[in-house]
Amino acid sequence: MLSIISNQMRRLSIVILIYIFIFVPELWSHSTDDLEKHHLRGDFNTPCFYFQTVDVTGDPHFANGSYLHDGVMIPHNLIGVYNYEYKDAVTAKRVAPHLRGCICKLKPCVNFCCPYGAMHNGSHCVNTSQDFNWPRQVNMTFRNGSEKTVDIFHQFAVVPFRPCELMFALDPRLYEDDAWTLYENGTLFVESTNAYLSRQDFCMLTTFETNDTSGPSYLNPANCETQTTNGTVKIINAYAMLFSIPFMVLTIVVYLAIPELRNQHGKSLVCYLLGLIVGYSLLSIGTLNAHLDVTSIECKVIGYTSYYFFMAAFFWLNVISFDLWHNFRGTRGINRSLEKKRFIMYSMYSWGIPVVFLVVTWYMQEETNISPELQPGIGVQHCWINMNTWAGFIYFFTPIMFIIVANIIMFVMTALKIHKVQREMARIMAREDSTRNLKKEKDKFGLFLRLFLVMGVTWSLEIISYFVGPDSSWAKIFYAADICNAVQGFLIFMLFVMKRKVKQLITNSLTNFKQMLYMFSQRYCKSPGTPKSNSTNSTNSLSSVATQQSKVFTMPMTTPNPLKF
Repeated sequence: MLSIISNQMRRLSIVILIYIFIFVPELWSHSTDDLEKHHLRGDFNTPCFYFQTVDVTGDPHFANGSYLHDGVMIPHNLIGVYNYEYKDAVTAKRVAPHLRGCICKLKPCVNFCCPYGAMHNGSHCVNTSQDFNWPRQVNMTFRNGSEKTVDIFHQFAVVPFRPCELMFALDPRLYEDDAWTLYENGTLFVESTNAYLSRQDFCMLTTFETNDTSGPSYLNPANCETQTTNGTVKIINAYAMLFSIPFMVLTIVVYLAIPELRNQHGKSLVCYLLGLIVGYSLLSIGTLNAHLDVTSIECKVIGYTSYYFFMAAFFWLNVISFDLWHNFRGTRGINRSLEKKRFIMYSMYSWGIPVVFLVVTWYMQEETNISPELQPGIGVQHCWINMNTWAGFIYFFTPIMFIIVANIIMFVMTALKIHKVQREMARIMAREDSTRNLKKEKDKFGLFLRLFLVMGVTWSLEIISYFVGPDSSWAKIFYAADICNAVQGFLIFMLFVMKRKVKQLITNSLTNFKQMLYMFSQRYCKSPGTPKSNSTNSTNSLSSVATQQSKVFTMPMTTPNPLKF
């Protein structure tokens, strides 16, 4: 046994040495102490997200591991080795490992479309030999609303980075609609679109007052084209969620209005839909509201609130699966008092556990100083969890995966139980009764299957879509799955409201309601001069209607089926 373990350890050591030799050759020149602060892409030890860094290769460095970049001293714990670069805001490419420092954690940053002293020729940045009067002054607005002209190199840390290939320069001296405001935290406000842009959405460049480059020059921002592929998909998803919300509302109305549907499963389904309605609404607002500042308190409220209700919805989904499995394995009788207590326990579980997740998520974002790769990212670049880092997996998809796995287990156990019941019924009961009861059991199984498909498979595809990533060539395959998940409310409405038995219940309820209105109008809306004989006839008529109604709507008192809703 020991020899086997020893051989395996040798093989593992060889694999690690080969990996280091091939992928990290530059690290051989560093000391053992230096290796502790280095990392490659995807490592949890990243000192900060890539867009908060600047290349410090060639900058003055000191014995304590610090680097000096443009007058900013970057300590050794904010220095790391990166083996990738972002060509734009979403596309990364593999490069030779190089040192980068997290300068944006020490000072607000702004992007320059090209390194200072270089110009973009339409395809890439080139150094110019001409002696231009490169501008350094820019108007900046403080939090209190005051405005001041500052040296951009003194006020900000300048990072050479072009967020996207196609960009549009804003020059208010030529076009009034191009007016913009740069805030002290590096956020840009564009008045024409009434939108706040984070640093990843724009860069500063030099513009000239005339076509003659020898004339006055100014610093102006250039913003990305707003309709990128990834951005368009997010907008489509937002509108799809808004389209889905009315159908979820209609489903809730139906299940609350019809007594036969107000059972344990019906109430759980209503709670599930309430969580989705709030989550979908807030997520759509955060996506479609272009003028919402991602660093504002409103953005954080939207992010944390939508996170809580999404998590609550998933726990209600878990309750639905558990209760269906519990009913199959237990007795069929219903104790009203016990049912109420069980629903209270379900509510404490489904509304209470997400509070724990919410507190942990808030604490990790607001109260800790861990790597941005591990922080949720709410209120930093988005009003939602940052799905471009490990945060999406840690805080959102991990609990969802556990719930989906638990639901699959209960689904399989329920299917096995149904199969067992079918065999017993076919052996004991008469042929006609057996066929009828087998059909009922299959209907129950079909109900759970629809729940599993609509609520489980769509979210499973969402998890796969997260791991594929927006910059992968496979991403477009999952766009349809994202849309299906967004219109989940419509799918639920079609499956649980437009089924034949539910439509029959709706028809009966409407008929009953109309007859009640008719009886009410006959009893209380008679004119003062109506003869008594007519009143007597009306009374007899009402009695006849009530008798007929009783014959039509009175049903045998049987044990309610907990799975029929």
